[in-house]
Amino acid sequence: MTKDQVDSTRKGDVPEPAARVEGLPHLVGAGPQPSARGEPLARALVVGSLIGVVLAVSNVYMGLKLGLWESGNIIASLLAFGGMTALSRWKGTAGPSAGELQLAQSVATSAGIHPATAGLMGAIPALALMGATPPGWAVVLWGVGLGTLGVWVAFVLRRRLLEEEALPFPTGVATADLISTLRDRGETPREGARGLGWAGVGAAGVTWLREGLRLFPGSSFFPGRLGDVAAEQLQLGVGWSPLLLGLGVLVGPHVGVSLLLGALVAWGLLAPWLVREGRVATSGFEHLVTWLTWPGVGLMVGAAVVTFAALGRLVPALGADVLQLWRRRADGERRVFPWQGSVVPLAVLLVLILGSTVFGLRWWHLLLALVLLLPLCTVGARAAGQTDISPVATIGALQQAAFGAVAQGQPALSVVAGSVVAGPLASTSVGLWSLQAGRLLGVSVPRQFQAQWLGVLLGAAVSLPTYVLLVRAHGLGTPELPVPSALQFQAMAEVSARGLEGLPPFGALAAGLGLLAGILLSLLARGRLERFVPSAVAVGIGFLVPAYYSVTICLGALLAAGARRVWPASAPVSRGVGAGLIIGESLMGVLLALLGLLGLASYN
Repeated sequence: MTKDQVDSTRKGDVPEPAARVEGLPHLVGAGPQPSARGEPLARALVVGSLIGVVLAVSNVYMGLKLGLWESGNIIASLLAFGGMTALSRWKGTAGPSAGELQLAQSVATSAGIHPATAGLMGAIPALALMGATPPGWAVVLWGVGLGTLGVWVAFVLRRRLLEEEALPFPTGVATADLISTLRDRGETPREGARGLGWAGVGAAGVTWLREGLRLFPGSSFFPGRLGDVAAEQLQLGVGWSPLLLGLGVLVGPHVGVSLLLGALVAWGLLAPWLVREGRVATSGFEHLVTWLTWPGVGLMVGAAVVTFAALGRLVPALGADVLQLWRRRADGERRVFPWQGSVVPLAVLLVLILGSTVFGLRWWHLLLALVLLLPLCTVGARAAGQTDISPVATIGALQQAAFGAVAQGQPALSVVAGSVVAGPLASTSVGLWSLQAGRLLGVSVPRQFQAQWLGVLLGAAVSLPTYVLLVRAHGLGTPELPVPSALQFQAMAEVSARGLEGLPPFGALAAGLGLLAGILLSLLARGRLERFVPSAVAVGIGFLVPAYYSVTICLGALLAAGARRVWPASAPVSRGVGAGLIIGESLMGVLLALLGLLGLASYN
């Protein structure tokens, strides 16, 4: 997820890393399996592409609402098995092999992560909020260029991180374990699959009733007032949103309660004070969030500072990584596939041309950003391999700060420069998780990269139309699309380019206090108090989104935790239900936006 993948948000749908590795004695270190090579591509690519479309649409929708993304390795594997098994029964052919399932999830996850890679969750909407909206064709090509570079970086780091150092990349191990189990048993886990399916259908139906037929409102606000402001004006209530409930199921109580804490401080305490003191023009969400952005971003930057300091221990290995990337193996095999000799240089050229002609960066700015791409992505990839968390926001913020100092007075340029590294890092992390699964299953590396690059092209084709539909239907910076990641990009750009000038009254003080609080919370969370210390990133997000978002996510997290405590065997069901709720509302929300713009539904 774009904000350092808020604590355990990625880990909500998979076992603990240690259990994953111990559960794969038949896979770890087994090397290539003959049966996994030479798999037919057609069925895997078709099914994987369809799943990739679903993941890309869901990530655009969820990213614009909450700044979060889901890699989808586990979900894609389950859906691929179900889809290919149904096809095989229909045609009377053999069921899917482990190699086919791996290739399908490689395509799907590469397409699904594209909204983060292309900057559609953060950099692109941030530019739009700053009055510098780039043309759609340029965004598509920009995403293809950055996505290709991310896939390439994952490839060149593959042997060093996966084989020579054997970093765990736990999500990849869990994916391989799941695919192996599915293939051996020949059936999907019924509880999780049914939960996902029925929850998806139910979420789509609720969204249709809420937004299409308008039978009930999107949220119910608490009665009463806080000071001189009604709770409804402060967005204090509960949302009738399956997506928010499903996200709560996946992120768990720790993140859910942290979001609620941020909402209570921001919208329950600070917002009424802002209105009472006359610090904002009106009590509407759009006006209040312009001030609350600063302490919220301060909290997230504080967490990023601690994260980057922790990444410092990974830097000494960086030189050895770079030196070994282009060496030959003892058997003469190159670390570069032939197709990269043409595709990668074209991607670099594409980024250089678009960056200088459309996004306004000077050629030497772009060269510097591209030179820093490999080392910064290497540090981020090592973090993803060891902790299962990709520090996308941290690395992007570092790049933004560096370029803000170079391009003073031009905040939009630091946004673009930050996306040059943050985008590929998201693709690199997901690519390495997928490659770890492929290594354990013995799937051909060239075929995996063909699948991942196909996912880049597919994601580019799907993500921008989805983004445009949602923005035209709801606007940016609204309660429907609060775009917290874009607000973080924008705030960082303005501070790095202009300093503290232009901040609202007391904004600088609030940002500084948020920064200190973020550092303190993150440091405390690295000790024995981790379970009891709120997540600084989640608290910060609570400042940037409507309060009922946080209340509903927390409600979903607590309900799921309660169900698991009463019924321990419900864990697979709850994970499937959470994913289904997110996918169902995302797909129906985009469909309704399209129908509304075509005049076929009274939507918005």
